[in-house]
Amino acid sequence: MVVALVAFPVSRATAGAGANAPLDLGGAIGEAMKHNNALKIALEKSRESRARVREAWGMLWPELSTDVSYTAMRSDAGLNAEIAGVSDIRYVNGRFAVNPGLFYNSLQGSRAAHIAADNEVRRIRTDTVTKTIGLFYDLVLAVENVAMRRETVKALEENLRVLTVGYRAGTASKLEFLRANVSCANERTRLIIAENALVNAQAALNIQLGRDVFAAIATAGDIRAAFVDGVAEKTVRDSEQEAFVRGMIGAALRSRPEIIQVKMKRKIRLHEKGAAESVFLWPTFFAQGSYGATSYQRRDSGTSWGGSGDPARDALLRSLGEALADTISPTGWNSAWQVTFGATYRWGALSPLDSSHARADQAASRHRQADYEMEDFIKAVKLDVRQGFLKLKSAYVAIKAQEGNIVMAEESVRVAGLQYRNGIIDNQKFLDATAELATAKTYYIQALHDFQVAKAEINRAVGRDVFSF
Repeated sequence: MVVALVAFPVSRATAGAGANAPLDLGGAIGEAMKHNNALKIALEKSRESRARVREAWGMLWPELSTDVSYTAMRSDAGLNAEIAGVSDIRYVNGRFAVNPGLFYNSLQGSRAAHIAADNEVRRIRTDTVTKTIGLFYDLVLAVENVAMRRETVKALEENLRVLTVGYRAGTASKLEFLRANVSCANERTRLIIAENALVNAQAALNIQLGRDVFAAIATAGDIRAAFVDGVAEKTVRDSEQEAFVRGMIGAALRSRPEIIQVKMKRKIRLHEKGAAESVFLWPTFFAQGSYGATSYQRRDSGTSWGGSGDPARDALLRSLGEALADTISPTGWNSAWQVTFGATYRWGALSPLDSSHARADQAASRHRQADYEMEDFIKAVKLDVRQGFLKLKSAYVAIKAQEGNIVMAEESVRVAGLQYRNGIIDNQKFLDATAELATAKTYYIQALHDFQVAKAEINRAVGRDVFSF
């Protein structure tokens, strides 16, 4: 058999094109992307997740500050009795503390969350492209259907006109006249239904593009040309189909954004568990220090020392007190620095009653849930790819079958018209041939539509970017 490869040659929308300019597929997709609020939200969440990665790296940055203080004090006795106040400036205060396990798991978890957020953007873009392709070709199909129905109505009305003249002249039977009326009325009804479908298709595409629901759309898409220009044929024997589909499934499992998101979810849960266990598996290492200057304000020491009644003794005590005061509270600004290194281990967290164990168990449960979610999604991907391949195959086969069928149906209408005018067949045969031509054209354009939509869906199923802008 022959299978169409999924390729989309799409031109960019013309910059600055007017609102009434014909809309091609590339322009429709670009406009849908521009007005997609879900995509805008996903992009903001991606930026948020990138900031969370920076937040995790920030755990390695020390706390730095500067302190300025003044302490007023009074003591009736003792070493502080001579001090009235203390002015203190800490030019630099620094503290650094990190739990290695907590830092590693927080960083890896935030990275996995960022990858998941980026793939959510990719998923929404792919879904937007796929949906826009479907709606665009729904509109093109509706336009084709209306044109085809109008052409059929015109042919049946002409046939009815000829039969009316013949019936009045007695050359056509009443049965033929009535059948022609019924066929013409039925086709007019089908035309009304097709026109309503066109209005609905236009409204749906307008909403997708962020336009007013009543806005007119002139499409530049030619569903026949899109099929001819957008397909490269590849021969796949029936015996090779299973291997071919398995190859696409393998590609889907590697690149589908949803698969990557579930993988990242599993990774996030695993690192959440590791972060909770880090409380009792790792000590917290810390270092702290400061550099600054201190100034002491002394009290009047005239009566603070002495008072024994012995002048010599009092003088000695006063001298010793002043020397001690210079040592305890030196004059001027005195610089000082200090650095402390250490580690803290929360051995109490080894108890299963500590909340960290409960958090670890919760994360482990969420990790198992992600495993089950992955199993179910892999099954869904396999089915999605297989169904997409079969849909593409059936649409392609239908197109090839209907191409020749339309030629034969058109020839059948031509021959039926000649034979009817020559009296060889009755008018019912001509009406049947006309109906068969309408049916063949309907199947053909429907198959073209299904083929274009199937191409988009198989791209999405395999996890490829449908378009490259």
